[in-house]
Amino acid sequence: MAYRLNDEPIPPGDADDEVQRCQALLCNGSPPQQRAAAARLIELRAETALLECLHSSHPRAVELATGGLWECWMNEQGPSARRAMERGIRKMDEGDLTGALEIFGSLVETYPGWAEAHNKQATVFYLLGNPRLSYKACEVVVSLKPKHFGAWNGMALCAAQMERWRAVLRAARQALSLQPSASANLALIRLAEAKLEEENR
Repeated sequence: MAYRLNDEPIPPGDADDEVQRCQALLCNGSPPQQRAAAARLIELRAETALLECLHSSHPRAVELATGGLWECWMNEQGPSARRAMERGIRKMDEGDLTGALEIFGSLVETYPGWAEAHNKQATVFYLLGNPRLSYKACEVVVSLKPKHFGAWNGMALCAAQMERWRAVLRAARQALSLQPSASANLALIRLAEAKLEEENR
């Protein structure tokens, strides 16, 4: 998603009517209206509205809402923190997992309440082959942001690596309830159910 909002957060205000209008346009408007509505919802930090749009029957609305939520989460601590996170993401994409982990670890120390910093740290732990640490980091994410579908999916993936099938079910079901179009969660649920059935034979 191409949205970049590195300005200072908009002061909170009585924006309920605008949020509702933008949410309706995101779910039912024309493509230009959808894009504009998604951008405005990001500016307003309207996470609840964006989360509700994940349940839309329109794939474009779901795509824009998903990208919008990631932008909200990435921008929570302001421009400087966002730039640091992007440096970590570049290192991760380049395969420098140690360098990425150092950056994300520093962000976690500086901003302990920033769910997305913990989530990126969890991703690197997973890529380094440490599902246990990744799972624990995901637990921190969902304690800070209970509707973070990415962290719930991450927990399910880690639990599958550790063959903790009941934990897979719980996490994947939660992720799917938040992001119904994410078929990867459905696949994890089916895998866990099959494994539990085998264990019970």
